[in-house]
Amino acid sequence: MRSPLVANIEMLRLINAWTRDRFQFIPPALAVLSFSFLLIKVLAGLYRALNKTTATNGHGDIVTENGLDENSHSLDGPIIFCFRVLNLLSVLALLSLSIYLVAVDEDVHVLIALVAFYIYVSMLAGCAIFLSPRWRDTSHIHASLLLLGALLVYAYLDVWPLASTDHSDPEIPRDWLIWMRIGLLTLSGAVIPLISPRPFRPQHPDDLPNPEYTCSLLSNLTCSYLDSVIFYAYRVSDITMKDLPPLPRKESAKYIDDKNASKIDPVLVGTKRHVFWGICRVFAKNYARIFLCVLCYSFTVILIPLGIKNLLSYLENGRPQVGFRPWVWVTSVTLGPLILALLNNQYFLESAIIVTEADTLLTQLVFDHSLRIRMKSDLLEDRRKSYKGDGKKALTSDHTSSATTPASVEEETRVEDTVSGAQIPAGTHTPVESSETPKMETDSSVMDKTEGEEKAKVNGAQLTGKINNLLTTDLNQIKYTQDVLRIPGTLIQVVVAMVFLYSIIGWSSFVGMGIIVVCLPLPTYVSKLVMQAQKRKMEKTDARIQAVTEAMNVLRMIKLFAWEIKILDQITKNRETELRWVRYGKLLDYLGLHNSNSIIPIVSMICTFGTYTLIMKKPLTASVAFSAISVFNIITRQMYLIVWQLPEALRLKVSMDRFNEFFNETELLDNSSATNKVSAFSAPSPSPDVIGFNAGTFSWTDINKSQSTKSAMRIFRLHFDGEVMFRRGGINLIIGPTASGKTSLLMALLGEMYCKPHGPGSWYNLPRDGGIAYAAQESWVLNETVKENILFGEPYDQQRYQKVLKQCALERDLGLWEAGDQTEVGEKGLTLSGGQKARVTLARALYSRAEILLLDDVLAALDVHTAKWVVDKALKGDIVAGRTVLLVTHNVALTSSIADFVITLGKNGRVADHGSISDILQNDAKLRAAFEKEKALTEKIDVYEEGKDDEEVKKSAGKLVVPEEKQMGRVERAALMLFFQGFGNGVFWFITLFSKILTTVLQIARPVWIAYWSSQYASGMQVPALRYLGMYSLIQLAQIVFDSLGLFLWVVGTIRASRIVHYKLIQSIFNAPLRWLDTVPIGRVIIRCTQDIDALDNSFSGTAINFLEVSISVIGNFFVSIYMAGWPALLSGGIMVALGGWLGMVYLKAQLCIRREMSNAKSPVMSQVAQTLAGLPSIRAYGAEGRFRSVLRNRQDVYTRAALTFFTINRWINIRADCLGTMFSSVVTVYLVYFTTTRAGSVGLTLTVVTAFAQEILWWVRLYNLTEIQSNSLERILDFLRIEHEPAPVESGKPPAYWPSSGSLRAEGLSARYSDDGPEVLQDLHFDIASGERVGIVGRTGAGKSSLALALLRTIQTTGTVHFDGLPMHSINLDALRSSVTLIPQQPELLSGTLRENLDPFKQYDDATLNDALRSAGLFQLQDERKPAVAGSSSAAADAEEGSALGLDTQVDAGGSNFSLGQRQIIALARAIVRQSKLLILDEATAAIDYETDTAIQTSLRTELSKDTTVITIAHRLQTIMDSDKIMVLEAGRLVEFDTPKNLFQKDTGLLRALVDESADSARLREIAGIQE
Repeated sequence: MRSPLVANIEMLRLINAWTRDRFQFIPPALAVLSFSFLLIKVLAGLYRALNKTTATNGHGDIVTENGLDENSHSLDGPIIFCFRVLNLLSVLALLSLSIYLVAVDEDVHVLIALVAFYIYVSMLAGCAIFLSPRWRDTSHIHASLLLLGALLVYAYLDVWPLASTDHSDPEIPRDWLIWMRIGLLTLSGAVIPLISPRPFRPQHPDDLPNPEYTCSLLSNLTCSYLDSVIFYAYRVSDITMKDLPPLPRKESAKYIDDKNASKIDPVLVGTKRHVFWGICRVFAKNYARIFLCVLCYSFTVILIPLGIKNLLSYLENGRPQVGFRPWVWVTSVTLGPLILALLNNQYFLESAIIVTEADTLLTQLVFDHSLRIRMKSDLLEDRRKSYKGDGKKALTSDHTSSATTPASVEEETRVEDTVSGAQIPAGTHTPVESSETPKMETDSSVMDKTEGEEKAKVNGAQLTGKINNLLTTDLNQIKYTQDVLRIPGTLIQVVVAMVFLYSIIGWSSFVGMGIIVVCLPLPTYVSKLVMQAQKRKMEKTDARIQAVTEAMNVLRMIKLFAWEIKILDQITKNRETELRWVRYGKLLDYLGLHNSNSIIPIVSMICTFGTYTLIMKKPLTASVAFSAISVFNIITRQMYLIVWQLPEALRLKVSMDRFNEFFNETELLDNSSATNKVSAFSAPSPSPDVIGFNAGTFSWTDINKSQSTKSAMRIFRLHFDGEVMFRRGGINLIIGPTASGKTSLLMALLGEMYCKPHGPGSWYNLPRDGGIAYAAQESWVLNETVKENILFGEPYDQQRYQKVLKQCALERDLGLWEAGDQTEVGEKGLTLSGGQKARVTLARALYSRAEILLLDDVLAALDVHTAKWVVDKALKGDIVAGRTVLLVTHNVALTSSIADFVITLGKNGRVADHGSISDILQNDAKLRAAFEKEKALTEKIDVYEEGKDDEEVKKSAGKLVVPEEKQMGRVERAALMLFFQGFGNGVFWFITLFSKILTTVLQIARPVWIAYWSSQYASGMQVPALRYLGMYSLIQLAQIVFDSLGLFLWVVGTIRASRIVHYKLIQSIFNAPLRWLDTVPIGRVIIRCTQDIDALDNSFSGTAINFLEVSISVIGNFFVSIYMAGWPALLSGGIMVALGGWLGMVYLKAQLCIRREMSNAKSPVMSQVAQTLAGLPSIRAYGAEGRFRSVLRNRQDVYTRAALTFFTINRWINIRADCLGTMFSSVVTVYLVYFTTTRAGSVGLTLTVVTAFAQEILWWVRLYNLTEIQSNSLERILDFLRIEHEPAPVESGKPPAYWPSSGSLRAEGLSARYSDDGPEVLQDLHFDIASGERVGIVGRTGAGKSSLALALLRTIQTTGTVHFDGLPMHSINLDALRSSVTLIPQQPELLSGTLRENLDPFKQYDDATLNDALRSAGLFQLQDERKPAVAGSSSAAADAEEGSALGLDTQVDAGGSNFSLGQRQIIALARAIVRQSKLLILDEATAAIDYETDTAIQTSLRTELSKDTTVITIAHRLQTIMDSDKIMVLEAGRLVEFDTPKNLFQKDTGLLRALVDESADSARLREIAGIQE
């Protein structure tokens, strides 16, 4: 039976409509087309030149708009010149040969046309040497294409007939002239164009020569241009980014954004078009080239079974089924895989471009869009409520919400693992997403309920987390949109395979196809279960990641409160729940989906063979059996791929929708340049220069829409009932109690809040033409040096810079650091104290040239003398003079003398009063009394003098954050042992390996049995087909059973290993000292606990089992090949193994280095995004969006440079592995066909095994590489297991049950330092504090106040002895000590959830206790005073609607972002009171609280705490500690004063007295201390 494909092959040599002479007219015809094209191009160029002025460079060379010479007389270097001269000589030789043939041949018409053709081509070859670069390249391309066309014509006419089994046409002369012509055409039309380097043609002045674009076409096809990088990496211990090829300009972030942003950016597009269409426009050409590769691959894949069929037919009958010589089919069998590999290679090269460019483009797009949207937690959720969708869409809308997938690892997995067709061995598991669920709930109501619960949890998450998810999980899906194009390719392959199968076995193929169609719903259903399980697993993963991320963000608090064990238990419970779903999902995937995909083709093949032999009564010869098996292997692979690709397409759609929702549904700021509306107010301001408000309400939620009021939701509104205008050119104070809306007022001016006008005359305005500088209350600093934080992109002016340092009191701080202003501030400014961060932020604002300064409570974190210095030197200084300042402050006494205008806010968010300072004083009796006392004081000499440093204070180094380590060489064995030891013991490993080995043996036994079966027909006797078919089925069944057993054991072992490694990692981090946390960015810690653990759960374990299976299969097929083919297989196989092993080592050394560079390059990109989102109000206020875009682009370019090299090097090894496999299969096949008399069945068996081996060897190299690369996650986890740890609890360290019974504290020789080589921050302290005493600690910035608090909790290195309730602290276990002492740090940390969960995270206390703690902390006092002035007024009604009362059920956003800093300090104080510790340490715990509330809190602490509770208060506000029983004064780490306040005031030269005398309210302080004037 002849198939259409076979008929088409024969038609290639039976084109009778054409004669030989007519075929020879094709090259001249192509020359005419070439000449016409060039003529039109020349005329068009002349026309353009006549219509515009052309610049020259003085030499007559044309200069283009980008400044590059259009003409150059350079000849492109000696190598290119020599190749083009050789090309010219070859064409001249062809011309001479044609002229000779004209002289001796009678038929001159064709030859004359050919002479003209070669004359034209020789002219083009000459022009390719001597013309301008533009025309040189054009001429060379035309000449090469014309010669290639001529080569194809003569190859068909003169060479193709030799492939036929019929005698060659006697009319075709084959003398030396013919072969010379073929040789010259091959040289000039193929060899020279392929091996000649390409000239460097810069399109921009910044373009650099890149080997990818200057190498030859052959080098580009085989990636040989990377040889220098790869072999250099093999010779040296490590390579860095500078050793990689330079990034082409067209792959740079700026170029990609400039070129494509207008096609996809929703703001620039102008319509809410789905992001899918934008991506299609951007990558349309790439998708077209990829689809062409897929199409060619789909039709070429049939070459191997076609060759096997005809080779075995030749061995059986002495003649192939199609009339070509055996060497044609040998070539088909041996070179078929290489052709497929080349097509695959081009697919992956094009995919790498899409992957990197999509990463670059979408990262920038999300970043740019984030700079112009409202940052609020419920932004996307609000939009979802109005977004219509069906239940199924809702089910899958959030499955990618976890940011656990490691981008770099997943990229490699996606690009490498999802190869088409022959690249996947039949026994290998396609990387379908792991999924989990012990118990499925299919009822829709249950699903909807679960979905609603999950969304309720997500509502509290920050938009920042959603953006990070877009840039990790969702971006990783969208980068691989090209994989969807494989779905039509898969369908084409199945159709082609079935057509070919029909040509082999007739209508019995329909039986097999029918079974596949009937059984197809089974894998579809299992795939649906996998998707549902994946959804459930992702929800559990999200819960764990949320717990881990939040724990890591508040890890300092966890350690200070001794919560490590309890939090570890919580995380472990979340992990166990997640692992149950991971186990279920993997079992469902491996045993359900994998087996269904395996069984269906097997049943189909068995039924097909049964029908063919038992019903059709035809012999199952070797040519039929092995070619049919080859086809069924193709169908099996396509079933794996289609079942994997369809869910991937659905996941892609979900990620597309999430991006689309972010771009099209998020709300832009009213004053964003990307939106047409300026504000919601209908009236303009009275003057463009005015700063102020009139008749409007501002809120963090959209108050222009109706909202459902929830008791647990806290809604704050800022009201302006009348006109309020700030004084231009002066200092404007904004004062008011805690949570009155002072910060919100600045945010409203900056346009960060929603606004609702009260009427047509409403307006608000903040002129931006002169620039805005903003210093936030929670100081936002970059993870850069102090100098870079102050300059903030401004040009360096030394005089202004030094003046700013002096006025902000930073000179002394810089003198304490070895690196000075080059000191790194660390992540979130962790190297700086709160006061230092505040002054750096203030210095940034002062140094800027902005006309308007918005300063949000910058004095709160400063001690009194530093605050006085800043007010006197900075705010009264020449740099601030003439600029408009809006200063939020609680320190009215200190700043009232500089105020030109004051606005007072009430606790209900309304303006209580505004006007000049005299008007405010007249209306406010309390403030007036304080002011009159200040005037009576004599101005004291400022004790604080810059430059007088204590000589004994040691300087610290400027570098703090430890760079992420990059391992060198191979993955450490200890990293792999983490997995192996956790997997199971030796017996468990043996059973697992034995089951996989037996599976491979049975897999090889299948073709062996088929070969034996087919050989029985040669005897001529009747063959019992049913018996053979039954045995074949039994072998298949046994293979499935042992395969399933091995996979089950693998799942159990990997789950066990994942559980153990995760527990060790979290435990190691929790036991690390605080100093380690200071030197390691928290983002790096979170990545270890999320991405690296996820890699262990999914990608590493999946790759490892595939590597194990392929390794066993490769070994088995290799030995079978040697057994069947003898010494040729042994010799060629030995050469292949030796070369392959060496190339693998060379490749792996380079790839590991580049992979690590790639991993390290991705972190700065994500850090830049997170850092920018954290300081978005500041960045927008400064108008610094462009600068941050530029920084992101630079970091993205570094990542792209490594990523492109990473992907291309994979292609380098693939090509070489394919060539080695082709060499091995060619030698074995040629030997079997031409040099043996082996039976067809044995040859078919050998060809099957050899072909499988040749394909698997490439797959093995890939998997070996992937396993090593993904082991990098284990390596990184191992690094975190080896960090320094705090002392572990011991039995002797457990204190008595009654301890502590009192709060007595005695220190003897206490000294402390932060690191082994660091200076002593505390030096030889001796003090004794009785139980129940209240002790205040004061001192200048850097005196060691906070260090003393940390030393008491043993969080830093200490010497000396401290006794707490009679026991030395160093002998007590850390968990016992810290659970008995409570420290409230300067920056309070809150958890997302309810207020109750923050006060009592482990549910140990009742609500009455929690409410008492809130009352003692002063929270209820704030609410009692939040009452409208007139009952029943409109303002009262508005306040009632706001629902701003706080209770235990009030929701707390992550980090407490929905509370003011003062409120967070109150909540943290309440949490400490709940613990009822005998020792309570307050470290600036009330710095952001107004004086009145602070006083009430201190009074409450005196009355509410037990009499034996010792309270140590660290404060800059002297009034906070002046009523203490004792006051401790620290200076440069030494205890200089320690006594009662009254006794310390008796010292005329005492430091405390000097601090009080400097204070503007010294009289009040003396009164508090009980000292009479």
